[in-house]
Amino acid sequence: MTMKRWIVGLSALAVAGVIPFVSSEPVRAQIAEVTDAIVEAIRRPEVRLTLSAEKQVLELDANGQEKISWEQLEGQVKVQPGDVLRYTVDGANSGDLEATNLVITQPVPTQTTYILDSAAGNNGAELTYSIDNGQTFVAEPMVEVTLADGTVELQPAPAEAYTHVKWDFADSLTAAETVKVTYEVTVD
Repeated sequence: MTMKRWIVGLSALAVAGVIPFVSSEPVRAQIAEVTDAIVEAIRRPEVRLTLSAEKQVLELDANGQEKISWEQLEGQVKVQPGDVLRYTVDGANSGDLEATNLVITQPVPTQTTYILDSAAGNNGAELTYSIDNGQTFVAEPMVEVTLADGTVELQPAPAEAYTHVKWDFADSLTAAETVKVTYEVTVD
């Protein structure tokens, strides 16, 4: 079995060695093109994303003022109704080229409610939301509400309707550049 693979490899090498001489271009130019193609295949953006969660902890300081801190959540943890959780997605382009059209989409976890206006991000991302399980995204979700007189009007969607948060980065993420997005939810 090994011998067949080796023979096939030699025949492929023989064909590759013949092709440059059939063309009217100098061999040197074709080798440079192949080398450039190999380099471009190796060089690429490589965006790594990491999701973490924290639980809000409220404490009173020495002056009796409420102080907010965040406790990192890891593994299996218990949360109670009313607890506030903050989700963070950290990203970094560890590749050689800029990453274009980066979009980060996060679902609002089941049994939680999105906290309005809590989503934030850096690098000038456009922030949009979904209220239909990620089918469509808009900056300000609206719902139809039937008023007491029977008329229907559009009103801002309640926090309970939000199903996803999306950050769309218009600017390219250059090599070694990082991004960070966050949003908060309340446990139902």
